[in-house]
Amino acid sequence: MSSRKAYSAPGKALLAGGYLVLDPAYNSYVTALSARMHVVIEVQENESDTEKDASLVKVVSPQFEGGEWEFRFNKKEGAQQIVESNGKNNPFLQATVSTVIAYINPTEKFNLHLTIFSDPGYHSQENTRPKYSINGKRKFLYHAGAINEVAKTGLGSSAGLVVVVTTALLNYFKPAEDGNLNYNTIHNVAQISHCYAQKKIGSGFDVAAAVYGSIIYRRFQPSLIENLLQHPVFTDPRNADLQQDYALKLQQTVDSNWDFNHAPCTLPAHIRLLMGDIQGGSETPKLVSKILKWKKDKPEESEPLYRDLNNANESLIHSLAELHQFYTSDMSTYLKGIAYLSENCKFFHLTEAIKNIRSNLRKLTELSGAAVEPKEQTKLLDDCNSLHGSLGGVVPGAGGYDAISLLVVDDSASQLCTGSRELEAFKQVTWLTLQEEQRGTIAENYKDYLGL
Repeated sequence: MSSRKAYSAPGKALLAGGYLVLDPAYNSYVTALSARMHVVIEVQENESDTEKDASLVKVVSPQFEGGEWEFRFNKKEGAQQIVESNGKNNPFLQATVSTVIAYINPTEKFNLHLTIFSDPGYHSQENTRPKYSINGKRKFLYHAGAINEVAKTGLGSSAGLVVVVTTALLNYFKPAEDGNLNYNTIHNVAQISHCYAQKKIGSGFDVAAAVYGSIIYRRFQPSLIENLLQHPVFTDPRNADLQQDYALKLQQTVDSNWDFNHAPCTLPAHIRLLMGDIQGGSETPKLVSKILKWKKDKPEESEPLYRDLNNANESLIHSLAELHQFYTSDMSTYLKGIAYLSENCKFFHLTEAIKNIRSNLRKLTELSGAAVEPKEQTKLLDDCNSLHGSLGGVVPGAGGYDAISLLVVDDSASQLCTGSRELEAFKQVTWLTLQEEQRGTIAENYKDYLGL
């Protein structure tokens, strides 16, 4: 049996559910994307150094300058101490590694080496050089700068990183008896790690999509992990009794039944999601804070708007399910309808649902003052509606200036991307060559990464 294993997890786009996804009362529609985060995990020989009792998790990210972190675990006076050997800060890696180790509480020394790779869709592709694996099955872009110097495209790189590292470590320490991945355990550990790294409890849709793939998602109750993240061990990390109490509570939380929805879904036949990266920028935390403050201060405005937005989201989810049924029951009429996008067929229900979502997001922008669908994005999305094969689009996730998501007829996607480049309105849009990814975190063949 090889001491190497490899895994990957997908990126995401929140097609419907912006802001409502923070509330466990509402469903959202999350599409997983073919841009994936990857990890190769290897068991190393134990080091013969002065710290004979120390265990080690070394993580390297060769695509970025200085992408190397070394986490040492050393038990002193009954307490587990974790130190990054080089004094380098990576909150998502540290939170993930330390949470998995606290959950597993291994009794034997370990020495693990993890190599991280990210597909090109996650980051700006300027100042890069391609590198291929020996068998040619993997291609990654190597960047000229450090990871914090390279612009991201908003596909959920931190969630993908947390999930894929969690998958690798859990499957090393606690592999399932049937050889499959334990998705619910991976999800619960990864959600806790991601919240710990962010220092807040997020909606979790990005982590859930990285674990399960494309899903209709309703979040877990924040109270599940609130007390865990406020545990006194974080103010007194070298206290052995507190560590033991935290580990016990962590295990109980991870192994409990989380009441949330992650029903698998997929886009209808011959319809695909097209992501456009915009040369702009938005600070999602500030947008979210502004919306939440408005929601709290103006319930007479926010409650009816949330209700209307939820109805529009549910209409989109229903219309996508309706199209699945349409394709199954009458394929020839479906194919004729998608060729002409005639208003007398069920594709009209989908386009209307998208229009209603956008209308409510514009109202949210107006009432809250947060730039969820700013005027520049409104014009761009309106222009998209005139492109052949476009069923309509939205500003995904929290909105802002970062990106747009379009649903398009798959046969028209290439022509749409090429044709739009000639138009002034789309000069600032970079279309990402991504596909929907139904699968979440999966095992890969480690041989596909040799030579990178």
